Amino acid sequence: MKNLNFFLILATVIILTAIGISFFVGTVYSSTQAPNWTGTPLYQTYLDKMNVAVLPFAVALIVVLGICIPKRLFKDADLLKVNGLLLGITFLIAITIDAKTGIGFLFIAAALIQLVVIALTFVGSKRLSFERTGFFLQLGSALLHLGLVIFFFDFLLLADNPDHLTVFWVATLLIGLGMLFSFYSQELNHIGHREA
Repeated sequence: MKNLNFFLILATVIILTAIGISFFVGTVYSSTQAPNWTGTPLYQTYLDKMNVAVLPFAVALIVVLGICIPKRLFKDADLLKVNGLLLGITFLIAITIDAKTGIGFLFIAAALIQLVVIALTFVGSKRLSFERTGFFLQLGSALLHLGLVIFFFDFLLLADNPDHLTVFWVATLLIGLGMLFSFYSQELNHIGHREA
């Protein structure tokens, strides 16, 4: 499990770094092509090219999240079975229907698992497996993962949907709360003990 956690963290850092570099290079390149380029047709071209360039990294991140999220609930052989089942169903849907629907299934499955993790964290279940102890730290991690799942669901599947911005702000709120609870878990624990 420790090796799995290390590789998942390493893969996440590498993928997020690649996404950041892609956007940085794309922005610098596009800004050198024309003055006030965001007000020209070049901006839409930039968005289209960035969506294509980032897609493989986003899919890789989804797969990493798809592996990472079930490990809170399942261990060892059960974890491999659940991950294999989720990725297998995703692949099957992708080849029989389309990739977008397959990715959508993986997002929904990951979000549902994460909601179960959040509920079990609230009730203090011993079934969960976290790297570190502490209610706010664990809750923060669960909210952060849920926020990332919703963010990428929005980014990849809802770009043209009228509810796109609402879903984006829900994801932003969850990620913000997740970071707040994770980074300031000790301070929040102290406040909770004082009030009790």
